[in-house]
Amino acid sequence: MNFASKYVYDGNQDEYEYVSDDEYHAQLSVSDCSSDEEEPQVSQAAASSLKPENDKPKSFLERMKASLKLKKKTKKKDLDQQKDVNQRKGVRERRKHHWQRRRDETANAMDQRNLSSHPEGKRRFKKADTNVVSVTLNTLKDPSNMHAGDAVKCGGTGCKAIMSHLSKLTAGVSGKVWVCEFCGCNNEVDVEDGEIPAVEDVTFLLEAGLSTETAGTSGQDESIVVFCIDVSGSMGKSFEIPGRVHLRGFHSDGSADDRDVTHVTSLQAVKAAVDKQLEDLAKDHPNRRVAVIAFSDQLLVMGDGTTSQRTIFGHTLNDFKQLEMIGSELALPKPIKGTQHSLSKEIMKLYPTGFTALGPSIVVALGLASRYSGSKIILCTDGLANVGIGKLNSLSSISEENITFYNDIGEKAVEKGVSISVITIKCAETRLVQLGKLADLTSGQVNHVDPMKLTEEFSNILADRIIATNVTATFILHKNLVFLEEDTKEYVIVKNIGNATMETEITFKYGKKADTSEKKQEKEECSKGAMATNANQSSIDQSSTDTGATSGKSPTDTGATSDTAPTELPFQLQLEYIDTDGTKALRVLTQKRPVTQDRALAEEYLNLEVLGPYAAQACANLALRGEYSQSHGMALMNQRLAWRNTREHGQRSERKKYNKIFSKIRSVDQHVTSHQRNERSRFGRSYSDSEDEEDLQQSNASSQRKSRISKSKKRQQRTDEYTDEMASDVYNVKNMSSNAMLL
Repeated sequence: MNFASKYVYDGNQDEYEYVSDDEYHAQLSVSDCSSDEEEPQVSQAAASSLKPENDKPKSFLERMKASLKLKKKTKKKDLDQQKDVNQRKGVRERRKHHWQRRRDETANAMDQRNLSSHPEGKRRFKKADTNVVSVTLNTLKDPSNMHAGDAVKCGGTGCKAIMSHLSKLTAGVSGKVWVCEFCGCNNEVDVEDGEIPAVEDVTFLLEAGLSTETAGTSGQDESIVVFCIDVSGSMGKSFEIPGRVHLRGFHSDGSADDRDVTHVTSLQAVKAAVDKQLEDLAKDHPNRRVAVIAFSDQLLVMGDGTTSQRTIFGHTLNDFKQLEMIGSELALPKPIKGTQHSLSKEIMKLYPTGFTALGPSIVVALGLASRYSGSKIILCTDGLANVGIGKLNSLSSISEENITFYNDIGEKAVEKGVSISVITIKCAETRLVQLGKLADLTSGQVNHVDPMKLTEEFSNILADRIIATNVTATFILHKNLVFLEEDTKEYVIVKNIGNATMETEITFKYGKKADTSEKKQEKEECSKGAMATNANQSSIDQSSTDTGATSGKSPTDTGATSDTAPTELPFQLQLEYIDTDGTKALRVLTQKRPVTQDRALAEEYLNLEVLGPYAAQACANLALRGEYSQSHGMALMNQRLAWRNTREHGQRSERKKYNKIFSKIRSVDQHVTSHQRNERSRFGRSYSDSEDEEDLQQSNASSQRKSRISKSKKRQQRTDEYTDEMASDVYNVKNMSSNAMLL
């Protein structure tokens, strides 16, 4: 677990910042216009003019005239230079937003201004803070300290905490008692002190592996790679490449008119790229099993190239169960070391024709790849799915069933430990925002690329090995905290991660639990009662002394101490997973962090490598849900938080991190703000200006009629307008690790 700050920030109230209209309507700016202004320098011309023009002796009068002339000339140039410097300063100041110009104000004064008024804008967003945790799953590659025995779990209602090195045992009525650090529940346990984990990172073995997963009986990687190749008519469209380019399996006709360019079709580029991957796999991973499925208006299941091919067409393309069964019954591909050449020959025979049965090809491929956990499906297409299940070819004909189809396939792939990557060809639209769900759910990759870069993209996908499958993350906070921006507002959350690679990183945002009206009233009554108690305390003590009575609290009585704010809070992450050997394990990481109510102190220890991935994931998630205002606001607020830290506490290296991280986030924000401008130009306002309202009145230019558009309708309209380039950028930023953000 990595924290965005050394401290847990315990703010007493929600804090907000205001955004001016100019800043809100502009794209995220990451230029370092806040650097210290340069001091005015004497111009080289003025300095050189101080030198004598020649060495000839001059009379006293001549020297006096020359001196006066030089002074006037120098003064004029210095004034001109100072004017230029002031102008540059003014430009820099105008480029700064109001929150960047308040460098002389204290943090408290700035906070008070934000809370009390909004002189420079009317949009208000919740101020970003450092209460963020990130988890990099590359730690699952190597097990931590193996703990003998079973994990001891808390029996508190809704609490899933496991006894850790922070746990303490006390004597109870009938045995030992563990008071849960998270919920405060008393648990009678039958353990010895030596059975309590001694370190913060421990692993419990749940089930031993049976060598039936990725590493087969040979002990080597025998996972399956299935290439789903689009061979529809659009893949025959050619594009020009400057110069003479030689592709595998492609020979130019050498015509004189084409001497300066090479005409290549998308399918030729795909075939050449796949052929190169077969060669590399045979060399580096000879035991991997590779199969190919080509799809147009029918499926051509080529297998590993050594068995008879099968064609699937007609009504079968609309039958999910039948397609799934066909895939599961296909012959298991042989290791690539023995099939490379025959499969390569079959691939080179492919030609473009027909429509695009994309959905059916994924179902068959999943049925085949599911036999080995850790397998991969790589989909390459340039057109809309328009045949069989999962059709996306027309807005009016896309049914709810076809929209949820890609979610369902992704979830099935997660259950089987299979990742799906999607590559689409530039200058083509495929509704990547829908197809990208396959990769987003299964830890695959989404790319919208130039056809000539397919080889590189395939290599990156195949190199991104799955290190664990069926990963489930359970994160537990202290009961005084809750998760924010999640489906739950409790202190325990469970996330189904599915497949994990070396670059998989998840983040959590937490905050102080809000007081309910009942709790507020109870606190007020307790406060009044405490005053009365203090007033009569002396007489009570005297009475107790006179009668010889004794009173006290039991060791487990929280009483008044329950209202005492803790100085440290515990955090626990539980990762249940299956590794590449088929071993099922539970990894438990437990830490504690000090608490502060001083925002400046929490921000002083800001870790940009944790804040960056969180901000990227949050902005991208909001953009994918069509909540453009909140996505843009999230980017602005987290930028301000990072900017404050890097300017007040950060070194030059931290400023470089800031620029790299928010340059990545800006790629999403540019799409968001561009779409908002487009909406304003068409409808007079952005849909997202009313995201918090129940509906919005949209004016129809042709009939001037007004219709009411619900939130879900607005968001669906935005999804329909996603370009493949936008979808690719958003999905990539959403799944970007801290390492990738700093490249």
